[in-house]
Formats: sequence, structure tokens, C-alpha cells
Amino acid sequence: MDVKFIADSMLGKLARWLRLMGFDTLYYPSIPDEELLKIARQEERIILTKDTELTRRNKDNNLIHITSSDPYEQIKTVIKTFNLNPWENLFTRCVHCNKPVEKVDDAERIKEKVPFYAYSNHFPFYRCCGCGRIYWEGSHHEKIKMRIKSFLEGKDEV
Repeated sequence: MDVKFIADSMLGKLARWLRLMGFDTLYYPSIPDEELLKIARQEERIILTKDTELTRRNKDNNLIHITSSDPYEQIKTVIKTFNLNPWENLFTRCVHCNKPVEKVDDAERIKEKVPFYAYSNHFPFYRCCGCGRIYWEGSHHEKIKMRIKSFLEGKDEV
């Protein structure tokens, strides 16, 4: 079973990093606690929250109380708690809308949607199944991988 998350409004950076690593993570910048709890129950998601009151009120065992304000410590907590592999599905989800990305077979179809340099120098391209954003493996991929490696090893900087 794949673990699915829903992050409260205080954990936007954590949600983005989890998505980068391919973990199904819902995030709403503003969501009432009752709605968050409802979605978590309906979709069998684990709630990630910094909200002490929500943690206290929650009767289900589907919640992780995140105590650190440091997004990298938050990621380490989630990865260790669930024994997740951050490399297995790296870059397979849209960081904006959480939908899976799929390989673009015909690069000509997205030519007008990417910068000229990227189109000329990078292939393959990937498209989000939800919002249509286009992704490619540029230099940022290596920087992201190095950043993940550094915070998982406990180093502050790459």
C-alpha cells in the first residue's frame, strides 16, 4: 500500500518536497480543520500537521504531529517515520497540483510551452496530467538531488 498524505496549511514547503519525491501529498493553503479531517478519512490519507489543537482533537490514528519549523527536519521526520524511499519515485508528481506527470512522446506538441534553450537541449519532457505544466531534467534536478541527500545526511549545506 502506498502511503498518502494531506498536509495542513502550515506545511506548504514540506508538501512541495514530498511531491518532488513522488509522494501523493494534498495541500491547501487554507483549509478548515474539519474539511482536512474529512478528506483524510475519505481518501485514507495521513494528516501532517503542526497544529497542536488538531492533534489533540483528532480521534483517528492517521495523524503525525510535526514539531519542527525547519522544512528539512520535517522531511526527515516523515521519511523516517514511514521508512520511505525518497529516490524511488523522484520527480513523478507535479509540485503544484500533486497529479502524476507523464512522458511527452511528441516534443513538437509542447515546443511553444517551454523556453527555447530547454526545448533545444533537454529531452525527454514530462507533462502534468492535471494542470498541464511541462517539466524536463535540467540542472535543477541535480541540485534537488544534492539537497535531498544533504538534509537526509544531516548536513546544513550541500
